Amino acid sequence: KRLYNPLAQLRMRLGIRHGDRDDLSSGRKLHFLITTPESLDVMLFRKEPALRSVHAVIIDEVHLLYNTQRGLQLSVLLRRLKEFAQCNLQWAALSATIGRIEDVRDFLFGPDEAASFITEAAEREIDAQIRHVVSEDDFLHTIQKLMGDAPTKLLVFANSRRECERLAGILQRDINLRGRTLAHYSSLSTEVRIETEQKFSALDGAICIATSTLELGIDIGDIDAVLLWGVPASVESFLQRIGRGNRRQNKTNIVCLIPDTSTSSVADALEFMALLDAARKRELPIQAPFELFGAVGQQVLSVIASHNGRFTRIAELCKLFEHCAYLDRTVVEQVLAELADKDYLQRHGFKNQYGAGENLHTLVDYRMIYGNFGFGSQTMQIRHGSKVLGDIPTINLLQIQVGSSIRFAGRYWQVRKIANDHILAEPSTQHGKVVDFIYPGTGLGFDAFVMNRVWKILNEGEFGLSDFTRSLGAKIDQVIESFRRTCGSEQIPFLRTADGYCYFTFGGYLTNKAIALITKQVEFRATDLTLDTIVPVDWKSIPTDPKDFEAVFEQLFEITGVQSIYQTLLPLELQKREFLQEWLRDDCIPKVLVRLQSAKPVRLLQSFL
Repeated sequence: KRLYNPLAQLRMRLGIRHGDRDDLSSGRKLHFLITTPESLDVMLFRKEPALRSVHAVIIDEVHLLYNTQRGLQLSVLLRRLKEFAQCNLQWAALSATIGRIEDVRDFLFGPDEAASFITEAAEREIDAQIRHVVSEDDFLHTIQKLMGDAPTKLLVFANSRRECERLAGILQRDINLRGRTLAHYSSLSTEVRIETEQKFSALDGAICIATSTLELGIDIGDIDAVLLWGVPASVESFLQRIGRGNRRQNKTNIVCLIPDTSTSSVADALEFMALLDAARKRELPIQAPFELFGAVGQQVLSVIASHNGRFTRIAELCKLFEHCAYLDRTVVEQVLAELADKDYLQRHGFKNQYGAGENLHTLVDYRMIYGNFGFGSQTMQIRHGSKVLGDIPTINLLQIQVGSSIRFAGRYWQVRKIANDHILAEPSTQHGKVVDFIYPGTGLGFDAFVMNRVWKILNEGEFGLSDFTRSLGAKIDQVIESFRRTCGSEQIPFLRTADGYCYFTFGGYLTNKAIALITKQVEFRATDLTLDTIVPVDWKSIPTDPKDFEAVFEQLFEITGVQSIYQTLLPLELQKREFLQEWLRDDCIPKVLVRLQSAKPVRLLQSFL
């Protein structure tokens, strides 16, 4: 919308190409095309003639691609595009939330690519409040108070689609809010999401409850305040969310809500405090470029399938990855061999070539060849008559039946029919027993950067209570003062429990798990904040270099719900190597290890949380 009119005045045509729209099919020449990595893959697969005239590529919100499978996919796609267009493409990568911008160039294009690095400080005042919502009625009252009598627009971010639906249901108890409460998340159909965006933009006063779908630059008008329901998963996500508020002013209004379901309101408050501190100081976590492999298999299969499955020389496939030094021929051949063993490829009888296997044709038939999204993303539609309301994971078929009441798109529905590929639902007024859908697929836990920052605030950082409600502020003040009386910055607080020891490391999940493994703990429980063990930890014995944990790398590895299908098709050795990037490439983890190795345990008489 923002680009169309200015370009039209220059007599330049702008088009869009994604899964629901293809302006290239009109036959008109376009000067600008907005697309996604997956749609670019489709266009290269089909050898789209319009791509031969491309001269420049702009990658917006590049932080979403950095150190991800989609990012590696795009990296290879740009090399394929350059070869297809037969020109030296100019590129620009943009983001407001990148810790070290040189790393983006190294990850996407390789360290030898010539580039200019431009940074511009953006100063915006953050007016924030952190409050604990103790009940559903408390949440409703908070929203009612914020909406007031004047036209007000609120954007509420929740961390799951399930919570989106629950919060929307709470607000719909108020007859005045019922028609002004909207929900927005990825399972909704494109049609429903656009309707939601347009309605929210048109209303004088409204509340939109969303997941990460509205973190980015979707134009829904000016927002008076952004509310965060629960602590976001990362500093980058936090910055994106709060950046949606008051864009036309130099101040953003934030309300950080600790949910009624929180297991520790103090821990959540401290994490919000650390995130606000990082945002105000514009400090971001630093992670060196990851060595990733899942998208290697996806791109190899895409290229071979685009050649109608014909046998392709290994050397030709290796050229796709020349800009990534770690993706040498040995690694590529490992991936190819594994895909052949699983019948996605077949080896040539005597030449160094691979062609399509039976399973590759299946990937193409089901249009699964173009993306690197999480493996748990298989979905089915929810329909009302002929209208598609959206998609849900098929795992939900295990908990619903005809007649079930469900919550979707901020409304109540009753299931009328269940078919192989869709659920037919009708509007319902039932507010009794309602099925909330399951949306599987989570990562590991909070990063070490935020937890270590909480530790610094507890020990030595300046903290102001103006960001808290009066009651919560008094509680946090008491906690911090108590902590500083009993524990210093060179100590590790712990509790004696019925089962052993509970150490408050503030090191992040991976750090705590690695320490438990390297110190040979037989039984333990690791969280972002704590490490529970049966026997004491010998802190002086832990290494301070993440590489020195090699003896436990095998046990440190976990398969998470966010793996793509192509990651699951990798040799296990490469899956493990990918996983360890989170451990080996995070600049904060060595600092945490040094802190813990030099610290002395100090026993607490009671928990400060």
